[in-house]
Amino acid sequence: MTVRHRPNSCKLYLQKSVLEAAQERMAWIFDTFDTISVSVSGGKDSTVLFDLAYREAERRQRKFHCFFLDQEAEYKASIEIVDEMMRRPLVIPVWYQVPCRMTNATSYDEEWLYAWEPGADWVHPQVDISIKEPLPVDRFYRIMEYADKSWGANSASLVGLRSEESLNRYGAVTRNPAIPGVNWSSKSSGESVKLYPIYDWTFEDVWTYIANEGIPYNRIYDFMYAKQMRLTEMRVSNLIHEKAFKSLTTLQEFEPETYDRIIARLKGVHVAARYGKDQLVFSTRKRPSQFKTWLAYRTFLLNTYTGEHKDIFLARFAREAERESVYRQQCHQLQINDWEANVPVKDTGEKENPLQKWMDIL
Repeated sequence: MTVRHRPNSCKLYLQKSVLEAAQERMAWIFDTFDTISVSVSGGKDSTVLFDLAYREAERRQRKFHCFFLDQEAEYKASIEIVDEMMRRPLVIPVWYQVPCRMTNATSYDEEWLYAWEPGADWVHPQVDISIKEPLPVDRFYRIMEYADKSWGANSASLVGLRSEESLNRYGAVTRNPAIPGVNWSSKSSGESVKLYPIYDWTFEDVWTYIANEGIPYNRIYDFMYAKQMRLTEMRVSNLIHEKAFKSLTTLQEFEPETYDRIIARLKGVHVAARYGKDQLVFSTRKRPSQFKTWLAYRTFLLNTYTGEHKDIFLARFAREAERESVYRQQCHQLQINDWEANVPVKDTGEKENPLQKWMDIL
């Protein structure tokens, strides 16, 4: 394992392992900040981050906060692993189970999951140690900003973001350091600082640590491994999120009780669970053969769109580049009713292959 720093898009290899570097960073964090919060999700990365923080806290016998925004439509296994973390002696639990509107990527008819809606039959019950009172805001990112602002000065919010996962995450971690010389830091919406102590870890580093240290982890990963999923496909986030709802296709196998409860809770879930892997329903890897171009397919999807946000799509599409690679992504947004652009269109600016149009037609 080798530490990778990436200033100016370059990698610098240091004579220490990523584990040694992360432990040094964690010690520096506990030396430097009065208040420390670790964000967890039940996923492998935040599980490793939490374990590193807890070991440092044990060495000092010092408490720290553990933050989790519970979106209700979660794996039961995720809740179990988070619950185990929250109840440890040195942890101050900050477990939000508050009313929150989540976009529902599985339906045109019911576009929101109103998580923790009073009187609803929730996917899983609330826990005794959670924060339940409604906040002044009720959208995911607004709640995250609210939490950031609650920490105050000389506070560090630790996040298990890794730059290997995507260019967007790499940019989020390294683009604008909040602390000079600490390229694994960024500014938050409040006075606290966001820190990414395992930003240079790979998938292999994460799983090696979990295995070597024998730490508890989300059992859903075992089911995913048994299904021969690729590492990049193994996600345990909110089950109806635009980037994760394909998890519904295996939910009935992994957690049948959770599947039954979420089917009863929300429209569209049964369709996503049945057709989530179908390239013509929720994916744009392959264009339907009856359409000669992605623009033609996009036109068809707009003409048959039954949701309430057609004008939003039209206005946004009018501002975006006119090229087939963009049209393809716009088709995906229409398929999952992503009127908020939670899965944004990415235009690399590259010119289209001049022969592609004729190849498509022929």
